[in-house]
Amino acid sequence: MKPKITTKLPGPKSTKVLDRLKNLNGATSSPYPFVISNKSNGVYLVDLDGNVFLDFASNVASTPLGYNHPKLKAAIKKYSNQHPVKYAGQDFALKLHADLIEELLSISKGMNRAFLINSGAEAVENCIKIAMRSRPKAKFGISFNHAFHGRTLGALSLTHSKPVHKKSYFTIPTKTLSFSEYASIELEKIIKTYGAASIAFVILEHVQGEGGYNSAPKKMVKEIRKICSNNSIPYIADEVQAGMGRTGKWWAYQNYKIQPDAFSSAKALQVGATVSTKKLFPTEAGAISSTWGGGHLIDLAVGIETIKTIKRDNLLTKNKINGNYIKKQLSSMNILNPRGRGLMLAFDLPTVKMRDDVVIEAFKQGLVLLDCGSNGIRLIPPYTIKKKEINQGIEIIEKAIQKCSQ
Repeated sequence: MKPKITTKLPGPKSTKVLDRLKNLNGATSSPYPFVISNKSNGVYLVDLDGNVFLDFASNVASTPLGYNHPKLKAAIKKYSNQHPVKYAGQDFALKLHADLIEELLSISKGMNRAFLINSGAEAVENCIKIAMRSRPKAKFGISFNHAFHGRTLGALSLTHSKPVHKKSYFTIPTKTLSFSEYASIELEKIIKTYGAASIAFVILEHVQGEGGYNSAPKKMVKEIRKICSNNSIPYIADEVQAGMGRTGKWWAYQNYKIQPDAFSSAKALQVGATVSTKKLFPTEAGAISSTWGGGHLIDLAVGIETIKTIKRDNLLTKNKINGNYIKKQLSSMNILNPRGRGLMLAFDLPTVKMRDDVVIEAFKQGLVLLDCGSNGIRLIPPYTIKKKEINQGIEIIEKAIQKCSQ
């Protein structure tokens, strides 16, 4: 397959569905001008009108193995003829619930407990909750500038990427550190002013997502981890977008050779997960729970097979190799600040308008991209991408930039 646009975008079939959503959907999102069909395959997305797009967005990093992967289709087929496919998983046990936790912990060295939940934001919420439960005198949490941790109110309180995300919403008490090597100095000042016992946790994206695909400075991570350890402050890693192998390691924090006290996962895992140790999870019955957590047969099965496939096909190493190749291609182009790890990459353009124009022009040529940060474009293709498909995408990006520069 290769990118092929045969209709006006959006096409007539997609337009009908998009118009219905516009009139019915309570969210204020603005979806891409197509509707995905079940004919998508590998790294190629096919819409209802038959247009073929190369996908460098992976449904915001939530389809790491692309479309209609045979192993995932087999896992889905095994359970799709059952009813119900969703159970109250925290109250009525499923074997797949235990199976997925075991697979998850097998790639999470130093962790021996996980709580499955519905979404990334809920995974972050429960990291917050178990940290707060262990710090009864705490008065606030700490996050970083440009962070994005989710849209539920607790996670949103720690989010600082775009003002629209938080406008008019109540927040829990928090303080913010700069995403720089000055962060440790700022944290020490907070401890000196308020006392370490006042801090419930520090939460960090080691590679920021919505905030711009910025990697945390190594010195910052090392020093923040040390301060947290010395003061018994829970250190939480948000791995919702960067985790599950995208950076070439199972978890982005592993690039820094540190161990958090807890971390959140979702997106590529297909379910949300709060991962930590027996020591940090509360022991009181009902302290954390959820009706659907651990209860969706198909999502559990796909999550298990996703981990097994990444292991079996050596995709962590492939992500590093392909990521280095893409960065090399980006570095030879007329762009700003090519960056990232593995298949979590980004670059900047001089203005927001040019960034938006390039995303639109690339789409017209059959490449799906997403923005990030203030004027960045992110590249997050499926792990199954091949070199020839990378070259297709790079060629489209080059043409789009050239056209939008005129």
